[in-house]
Amino acid sequence: MSHIWSAFVTLSNSRTAGFSGANPLSYEQIKAWRDLTATPISTWEVEAIKRLDEVYMKVNNSNG
Repeated sequence: MSHIWSAFVTLSNSRTAGFSGANPLSYEQIKAWRDLTATPISTWEVEAIKRLDEVYMKVNNSNG
């Protein structure tokens, strides 16, 4: 599972932000990362990254 956490951290470090703060990671961003890094990633791994991002966004939004 460390590879999923590593992917999430990498993606999170390059996330976009708007007036309200950090934006959630999109499937398009994950796909672009996968394509650019030639990293094989399965559907369940993408969903795990999205779930981690949901937690990140909840924590991030509760601190604002």
